[in-house]
Amino acid sequence: MTKDKIFDECVEYFSQPGFKRALELIHRKYRSLGRFSGKIILENPSEEEKEALSRYLRRVLRGEKVVIDVKDFAVTKFQDTKFSRLDFKSILSAVLKKEVITKKEEKELENERVSDFFKSLSAHFDKDENAAVVLNAFKENFKSFESFYKKYSQKEFLEIMKKVIEAILKKPQSPETLAIFATRVTGNPHFFDDEQDAGKIFLKLLSIINGREFPQNAEEKSELLFDNNILIDELSNWCLLYNIGGYIEDGKEDEGLKYFSNQKKPIILPLYTIKDYKGFFAYSNKLVVVENPAVFSAIVQRVPAISAVCTNGHLRLSAKIIIGSIAKTDIPLLYSGDFDPEGLLIADKVIQNFGARPLCMDENHYLLALSQNKIDERRLEMLKNVKSAQLQSVCQKMKELQLAGYQERIVDRIVEEL
Repeated sequence: MTKDKIFDECVEYFSQPGFKRALELIHRKYRSLGRFSGKIILENPSEEEKEALSRYLRRVLRGEKVVIDVKDFAVTKFQDTKFSRLDFKSILSAVLKKEVITKKEEKELENERVSDFFKSLSAHFDKDENAAVVLNAFKENFKSFESFYKKYSQKEFLEIMKKVIEAILKKPQSPETLAIFATRVTGNPHFFDDEQDAGKIFLKLLSIINGREFPQNAEEKSELLFDNNILIDELSNWCLLYNIGGYIEDGKEDEGLKYFSNQKKPIILPLYTIKDYKGFFAYSNKLVVVENPAVFSAIVQRVPAISAVCTNGHLRLSAKIIIGSIAKTDIPLLYSGDFDPEGLLIADKVIQNFGARPLCMDENHYLLALSQNKIDERRLEMLKNVKSAQLQSVCQKMKELQLAGYQERIVDRIVEEL
């Protein structure tokens, strides 16, 4: 009988269902120890398993646990068969249809594959002197990308990473929408969309390059991309302004915003428009930032000389850009919002990031603004993230009462303070 025929016969013999579980356990033991030794335990063996194993091991197997000496199975007993001139390891691999290697060998092989992957990726960018920084950042943080690496074939992942790194190297010099940017770099406007792995990888690597944490929400994502001249939600991300001016090219005052200020009319500016301004300023000697449009409306009608910004319940990127720009002009900045965990967190961010002073947001005003709307424990837990000392007493009172308070109830007090 030829060697190929006896090999096939051996594989067929050990492919009997009665051997399957035992061979899987032997394979696991070999991976762990690096040799055929130790013992395996077969729990609740079937009659088919007992029959096949008893015949091969030449002893009667009984009971709910069968203990098998691996060396006896793979070496001693195997040498007593007509298949003795074959390699049991090769037979095991053929039967299980997988490579039989130790964990150490597997790790070494994987390290070689990863090394080859990086060589191929580096070779693709060898003529771009700016690529080294991005490649090093990717290599040093490779563990953060391993789940994607394992999900795809090496060839597929290589193509994704070529496009991701190329995109980072070709970041826009002036604001550009994500879809236009993706089309310019990859030919596909949806290549970096949220649901695409390439989009997640791009954001992750961009975060690392910028020395920032990975975005945890849509607003943080918008901010990261905007800081790299890439726009998303450029029309839906807007801010409501009153008596605010802006600078355009060469430090010139924008006539459009000036017109609305002179007319005492509020204006909505989307991120799409905000991106074209070089900076913003208040026409009055202080800026008030409020959370709710109804309160904003009351303030600008009753204090028409004031400059105001309304966040409409969310501290979006559009509002951050405008407030941040005006904060640099060193005029007093005031903030007033709702008395609930979400409102206090927004207030905290404006205070921490822009040096604002809370307006009618102390414990006394909380009691005046009180409603009967309960705040559940999950939301109350959010208060532990409020850092500003000026808000701690109202946080404590809110934990005690577990009730929300609203700006609309104290709008007269807010107007009086202004």
